[in-house]
Amino acid sequence: MTLDVVVLLTIIAAAFALFVGGWLGADLVALLVLAALGLTGLVTPAEALSGFSSPAVVTVWAMFILSAALSRTGIAHQLGRPLQRFTRGSELALMTALMVAASLLSALINTVTVAAVLLPAAMDLSRRSGRPPGRLLMPLALGSLLGGPFTGISTPPNILITDALRAAGLRPFGLFEFTPVVAAIVVSGILYMALVGRHLLPRRKDGAGAGDSPLSPSYQLETHLFTTRIADDSPLRGRTLAESRIGSTLYLTVVALERRGKLILAPRPTEVLEPGDLLIVHGRSDHIQRLDGGQHLVIEPPGPEEELLSGRLLVAEAVVAANSPLAGATLATSDLRRIHRVHCLDLLDAAGEGERDPGQRVLEAGDRLLLQGERESLEEIGRAGIVEELRFFSPAQAHMLAGWRAGPLAVRVPAGSVLADRNLAESRLAAPYGLSVVGIARAGELICMPAPEEKVLAADLLLLQGSPHDLDALRGLQDLRISVPSSSLVAELESQEIGITEVLLSPRTTLAGRTLADLLFREHYGLSVLAVWRRGRAHRTGLQYLPLQFGDALLVYGRRKSLEALARDRDFLVLDKAAARTPRLEKARAAAAVMLGVILAALSGAVPISIAALAGAALVVLLGCLRMEEAYRAIEWKVVFLIAGMLPLGLAIQKTGLAEMAAGAVIGAVGDLGPRFIVAALFAVTVLFVQVVHPSAMAVLMAPVALSVAQSTGISPHLLVMTVAMSASASYASPLSHPAHQLVMGPGGYRFADYVKVGVPLTLVVMTVAVMLLPVLWPP
Repeated sequence: MTLDVVVLLTIIAAAFALFVGGWLGADLVALLVLAALGLTGLVTPAEALSGFSSPAVVTVWAMFILSAALSRTGIAHQLGRPLQRFTRGSELALMTALMVAASLLSALINTVTVAAVLLPAAMDLSRRSGRPPGRLLMPLALGSLLGGPFTGISTPPNILITDALRAAGLRPFGLFEFTPVVAAIVVSGILYMALVGRHLLPRRKDGAGAGDSPLSPSYQLETHLFTTRIADDSPLRGRTLAESRIGSTLYLTVVALERRGKLILAPRPTEVLEPGDLLIVHGRSDHIQRLDGGQHLVIEPPGPEEELLSGRLLVAEAVVAANSPLAGATLATSDLRRIHRVHCLDLLDAAGEGERDPGQRVLEAGDRLLLQGERESLEEIGRAGIVEELRFFSPAQAHMLAGWRAGPLAVRVPAGSVLADRNLAESRLAAPYGLSVVGIARAGELICMPAPEEKVLAADLLLLQGSPHDLDALRGLQDLRISVPSSSLVAELESQEIGITEVLLSPRTTLAGRTLADLLFREHYGLSVLAVWRRGRAHRTGLQYLPLQFGDALLVYGRRKSLEALARDRDFLVLDKAAARTPRLEKARAAAAVMLGVILAALSGAVPISIAALAGAALVVLLGCLRMEEAYRAIEWKVVFLIAGMLPLGLAIQKTGLAEMAAGAVIGAVGDLGPRFIVAALFAVTVLFVQVVHPSAMAVLMAPVALSVAQSTGISPHLLVMTVAMSASASYASPLSHPAHQLVMGPGGYRFADYVKVGVPLTLVVMTVAVMLLPVLWPP
């Protein structure tokens, strides 16, 4: 054994110790190995740096960019959507579908990307099926690892192995030459999980909230989601969501509606309701009960009270006096109703037409008002100088002027109603509907124009006045049946286009003290505020009129494009940048075409895969599928530096003769037993170390050994190098072995022992299939 071999073995042993111990990052260990090889003279400076210009390294980082383009344009998400149909099936069917989807996607997309893309879908499946996430997430990771080597460009070990053959002057593997053996491994792996592995999975429910949204612990969205259906004969059909008054009346936000089996997320206020629509609403249960199914308000047929009231209430026109207290106020803030028991029906323009939103306009001297009240009350505000030029109308004239008003509608407050023992202001019958309680019939007495502070009692008959349109809306809400969904709907509220996130008022905000109504928040940003987090508590009611304070967190929901616009507003800080990122769906075809072109170019052999992948990476940026900074972020630089740093180690193993020595050890141990035992020994050594060492590093280390064994024994080098490729990707039995395992470990609530329990038998199954099949596909 020469001094060079001793030095090289020392470097390898130190690298293995650092890889296994985890004291340093794998990429840093690789760079230290590269530096040690150069400083000891085991490789020349040019050879030490050759890894950074290696076609394998270029292919790896280019494929990261192409995978990111597929994810950013929504293709990866669309590929995972069909899984939702398996949620109502058995656990076996659900697990099998998830593993098949993960393995197939891994043929096109980087393994870690597949696990990351399908992780939310798997958590969604867990929630919908009522199963612990630990029953699905490890199968997801294993499915992506099983299918990872499907093609010559789908995993770094395959790329490195192919490059090793090319460097040795041998025919490189074709793009789909890996597919037959990997297909057999995938089938056997899925069968193992279906028949044996799933019984070894933990049944603990201590994952990351069993798939809860990260916002759920604070905002408890699951407990504030309800559903209601629009009946075929509902007065709400044909109305827009805004006209239905569901939000303003019941303090509810319609976050989605299901129509003919299709879910429409974050419907716009202009969305027209159709018979059979299932509305998914967010709000407080006590407010939802307010008008549920006629339990708290009962509409009654016309009676003598309405006639009596109509005879006592008069309509008059008046002008705001010069020194009137109404000047500078709005009708909503004036005391006309509270103090004087006079109701303003409308503001009139010069042509006598009513204004669109009279309640919010600031009044000025000379404004013409259409008033309603008892004669005494109307004359009193004239004598007090509040109005002037008071002119009464006959019933026929009043009907012409206020013809859009209808009523009164008689509504009984039954015993046990949530409206009983609340005052009129708290009942929320007026402002949301545009309805006015113009009278209360109680114990044979009639109270005309009751003040907002008047308490509603059980058995009261409320006489409501408003437009026929608004009265129909009240009838429609009376017919609603609110129900609690059987399973959580939080997972369904987000999609590629719709998101939910927290927004803080920024330190530079100028909005403190203003309300969402003042800001026209919904109109300006197109987002719904579901809750406001303040001083450790979530507020869900009256948010439009809640003055904002510095430190408030707003839970906002809507289109990701709107979230992007909000993120650019200096008054707000969007906490989850990923939620405010809209997928570029319009670029999906371009990304798919580029990826297909790269695969076809590599398959035809007309262009080296490294050049095809590099051109594809440039094209997805040029076509707008990714921005350049996104392309940089998509590259797993740790993997790039790991491979570039370890490639010179493979060269050193060859130059020093260590590869021949290792090959001789393998041959000496099992050479007399035949090629199949050599394949088994090579597989066993590689798969043992790949549980703690990065697969790319093991591929680099073992490829020279495989080539040396082939040269010494006359066995097909393609057989032994393919053995290394398959074993380097078989990192099933340890969470340290692959980022896909680390990605699901926390959400699944897994422990180290869970990976060993499920992964060791799977490794033996895969090894058996590989050892039996590889010599058939590549005869020795």
